Amino acid sequence: MAKQSLSFALEPRASASFDDYVADCAWSPDSKSFAIAGGEGKVALARADGDSLQVETIGEHLLGTLSIAWRPRGSAFATSGQDASVALWDGASGKELKRWKPGTTPTQALSFAPNGEMLAAAAGKIVTLWSPLGEKIHAFAPAATSAVALAFDRPGTDLGVALNGELAVHRIEKSRYETRRYKWPAACLTVNFSGNGRFLASGMADGSLHFWNRSTGKDSQMRGYDGKLELVGWSDNSRYLASSAGNEVVLWDFGGKGPEGTRPIVLNGHTERVDSFAWQPGGDHLVSAGRDWRLTMWRPSKTKQPIDVQMLDSDISVVRWSPDGKRLVAGEKQGRLTVLELVAR
Repeated sequence: MAKQSLSFALEPRASASFDDYVADCAWSPDSKSFAIAGGEGKVALARADGDSLQVETIGEHLLGTLSIAWRPRGSAFATSGQDASVALWDGASGKELKRWKPGTTPTQALSFAPNGEMLAAAAGKIVTLWSPLGEKIHAFAPAATSAVALAFDRPGTDLGVALNGELAVHRIEKSRYETRRYKWPAACLTVNFSGNGRFLASGMADGSLHFWNRSTGKDSQMRGYDGKLELVGWSDNSRYLASSAGNEVVLWDFGGKGPEGTRPIVLNGHTERVDSFAWQPGGDHLVSAGRDWRLTMWRPSKTKQPIDVQMLDSDISVVRWSPDGKRLVAGEKQGRLTVLELVAR
């Protein structure tokens, strides 16, 4: 039963089948379409119109699609895969525009700059920058270890790279490239800039959450997670940092003096592991989902209890909000895709 404590809920609007494991999804900037990365390699385009959801497979990456990113303010999206290639696709027609190989190893991470004018790609130890047309802009010096995650900060002047033993932050400004390194003796699995630019965080392979104050360089860590911490994300207003390495979603409150010396907010709404969560753009709702088939919505600023729960058909592998914050897509390991709408009760 969905809890009735607050005035919003998620209502399923449309669903469709996809003949692959749903590894990730990326919405178009106009919130009308989304692209799908299949774990076995398929690339698909979905159009959500009211109660209709049409899914079309448009291409593939041999052995598996690893990353997907839609160009901000644009109609194209990019995918990368185990085949070491990056592909650009037209989000309107589904046509493949270009395909190239940044390196000889699988391209495991992609990230567009917020203005859409640059695409970062990580292939093994090499991070490269590309134009929206797939022309090389810059290649950074090889890192000592493989890059596992990429993210731009909100202004788009800094690119963070998660490595074993450090986060490398490359300043990208008028063709000048300077690097600042945030060291820690463990493998960094995520790179997460707060929207206000004050903090940089990373989930660690040693079961900790590490964050740095970017102005002072002071660092702190939060321990006690049950295994590798691969799910980390800031709320849109930079107030909360969410994290999960098990059945719970753990929030650290960065309001006031920050989280040091405080107890986290623990959200209990799942009976099995959480595999994905997402903060609402421009809002304060958080949605979590995972292996118990539950899609759970929270409003942590108001209550620690779920405000809505939807049961889907199988393990949920990914949840992604549309950029306008009005809809959500949930992808399942068995290939089911469901679009839900945020509604006032």
